[in-house]
Amino acid sequence: MKIGILGDNKSVLAFGALGVETFGVSNKEELLLQIKAIKEKDLAILLINEDIAQNFDKEISNLFQETLPACLVIPGINKDSGKAKEGLKKILERALGSESFIN
Repeated sequence: MKIGILGDNKSVLAFGALGVETFGVSNKEELLLQIKAIKEKDLAILLINEDIAQNFDKEISNLFQETLPACLVIPGINKDSGKAKEGLKKILERALGSESFIN
């Protein structure tokens, strides 16, 4: 099983050198094609760029419903909107069973 990253073309370039499967997009049509490709891959973890998660929330929402790959929103290269931090907070809350441990 592999790790993949879904994001804008510029953001995912560096991850390819690390052996991460990259899925670069620049518009909605490319995103829909990449989502189809992601579902055909044997990925354990899918990192999703915060900009993509924010701009295409409706289109990627079904990725979060699947068991694999486990999806995690990561900060983008643009301004941090807090979506990545919010998603990580929800994951930690579910894992720990309480929000009181998270600052």
